[in-house]
Amino acid sequence: MSNPELNEAFEGIPLVDVTGPDGSVYHFRYGAMIPYAGEEYAVLLELELDENGEEQVLITKVEKTEDGNLSFVVAEEEDVIQAVFDKYVALSVENGLEGLTDAE
Repeated sequence: MSNPELNEAFEGIPLVDVTGPDGSVYHFRYGAMIPYAGEEYAVLLELELDENGEEQVLITKVEKTEDGNLSFVVAEEEDVIQAVFDKYVALSVENGLEGLTDAE
């Protein structure tokens, strides 16, 4: 899918393109902003499923660059990744349960 097609398919959902070390570009949608240990982390969800049909998740630390733009720096510490992911899952479950009654 090209960027215009992605933008149309996900209109209103913030999209992020991430360039890998090899120059490959990966397309993600914004999942959530998660505070952890005094820092802000963005959970990004890859638009294309992997070979197993699963959605890939990228945990990134949000930093401001010198020119005031936001930069997404891939988190590398396993404990940070797991903690942020756990908070994201809990938030997703909580949001999914909002509005449900006991009968549902």
